Amino acid sequence: MKITQLKPDDHRLWPQFLEFFIKSQPYNLTNFHSPSLKRKKIEQMFKFYMETCVVYLAEEDSKTMVGVFLGEHASYFDVNFVFGIRKDFTSEKLINATHRIFDVALDKYNKNYLKSEIRREHKVRAYKKWIERYDKRAIIFNDPPNTVVWCKSDNMKAQFKVVGVNLVTEHLMGQTASLSKKFAGSMRELTFGEKKYFFDEKSVDFLAQCVVVNGLLSDDKENVGRVALEFIPQNEK
Repeated sequence: MKITQLKPDDHRLWPQFLEFFIKSQPYNLTNFHSPSLKRKKIEQMFKFYMETCVVYLAEEDSKTMVGVFLGEHASYFDVNFVFGIRKDFTSEKLINATHRIFDVALDKYNKNYLKSEIRREHKVRAYKKWIERYDKRAIIFNDPPNTVVWCKSDNMKAQFKVVGVNLVTEHLMGQTASLSKKFAGSMRELTFGEKKYFFDEKSVDFLAQCVVVNGLLSDDKENVGRVALEFIPQNEK
């Protein structure tokens, strides 16, 4: 697999980008009734991404696998757009190529984490299910934009450090929990040592250095308290 960072004037991804937009319809372009106007709008988006993003291409046997457009912030990347060529590669291979790009970009630019909003308007539910099935490093939060963050390895090894508490949860301040199970909706099961808690996610804050998830934490004795958890993406350390 070959990973290449593209310069702003390198438009080799354009044909695949256009084909992906036409077939997958990630954004709603139904207000452009003319095919030529629709193509022009897609071309404008492509040029904007090329000029404003850090762009990577993954290839295998000279075939394009994945294109990734990363918006650079002080300490993290926003994945502005990503697409894969599913006719030539399996979902597992495309996810692996995307992770390879992420690892290269994080290391080269010394960023703390990656995040993305699910910006597509077409087949959002199916897309979320696809992520949950194939991308084992991704965690989808339940904030209004459906934000995705990526762990350094398997998401079931993700860790969350308690950085905010109230009287009910103050005994957990500074402790680290592991993600042990995710249920439908906003509920997750966290483990502190050998004790299990249920965490009901309420909001997510994307700070310069980290991601903080706010919500309610309950134990098996029906004690419920507020807590703020810092997401730790470098979970293998």
